[in-house]
Amino acid sequence: PVSPESDYAKGEIEKAINSLEDDFRIPFKMHIEGYKYKEIADKLGLKIGTVKSRIFFCRQKLMLMLKDYSR
Repeated sequence: PVSPESDYAKGEIEKAINSLEDDFRIPFKMHIEGYKYKEIADKLGLKIGTVKSRIFFCRQKLMLMLKDYSR
């Protein structure tokens, strides 16, 4: 069963992701939906290194925004 706390955490995570700028949010969301770096790069017309660095940056930023949830 899903606890109310995990529902709250999921909502907070989604809110944090949605607060990111499009340049970062879009590749990150595609990545967590299962797209490969190359697919994201091709679809968005970016270099693969740019995609990797933006996803890495998103992870760092989200960890800071959501540090209250890490146990």
